[in-house]
Amino acid sequence: MKRFFKIFGWVCLGIFLQFKFHVLYGIVFMENLNFHDRTYIVEIKLKPVSDATNILMVKTTVHHSLGSDYFATVYIPSQYQVFNLTPYKGGETLKGYVAYQMNMKRKYRDVLATADLIIAPLEVEPKNEVDPATIVVHFENLKQRLHTDKTYLLSQNNATIQLEGPKMAEAQYPQKYGM
Repeated sequence: MKRFFKIFGWVCLGIFLQFKFHVLYGIVFMENLNFHDRTYIVEIKLKPVSDATNILMVKTTVHHSLGSDYFATVYIPSQYQVFNLTPYKGGETLKGYVAYQMNMKRKYRDVLATADLIIAPLEVEPKNEVDPATIVVHFENLKQRLHTDKTYLLSQNNATIQLEGPKMAEAQYPQKYGM
């Protein structure tokens, strides 16, 4: 019996070392890997402030994530100006879009980020009709792009901005080690 506890202790020590002395993280990691799908959630709401100025509330979530190194980049069409955030120059550049980095933070099983963007159209009264433009959201980790969301559309009718899309956009993928 003494030999059993000796071997069992070494096995437990190996497991704890593998998960960097953080037991809860190791348990959650194994549970997410074996029992849950990874879900990417984007929620965008538009709240008018004045005639031409609006607040675009963006919330991104990676549900049942395996790692903490997730990054979300929101691409706003270049015909809109964002007042309260500086453009992100470290991400991929898309023609006709300006990138803004989301500040992703780990909270138990999820990696979350919220941002309120104060936006206004560059031209208050455009000469011709402005076509609806998509809001692009990229989810990435240090190795690769994991998901791209193009669900939401921004359109402009004279000076008012309108948001088209569902209350919440969700995509599920099966778990893989290294994602």
